[in-house]
Amino acid sequence: MPKTKIIIFDNRCRLCSKEIGYYQSVSGSDAFLWCDLHEESNLLERYNISREEALMALHAINEQGHIYKGVDAFLVIWRELPYWRVLASIINFPIIYPLAKVAYKLFANWRYHRLTYCEIK
Repeated sequence: MPKTKIIIFDNRCRLCSKEIGYYQSVSGSDAFLWCDLHEESNLLERYNISREEALMALHAINEQGHIYKGVDAFLVIWRELPYWRVLASIINFPIIYPLAKVAYKLFANWRYHRLTYCEIK
């Protein structure tokens, strides 16, 4: 099991690749293993994540192999980044956390249906 956290993201999405690129630039070089879902199908198989699930939401896998999706995956990243830890703490407030999950799900569904390569046949 790797000592770093695995982040599985959609590198074909301009928004996703830009955001992940930023996180890569501010994180420690060994904090995360950044994996494009389109090139790392072996990880999807190993962790039993369907391609559709990977396209629908960011995934993070911690050192123990626990899988986090969506907002929870972002929290895994933010807790490791300077200044972003504050946002992670705020998101965890009892009222904000469920709202963030709903907002992420709405955005993820909108994004998924807008990108033509997300059409799983």
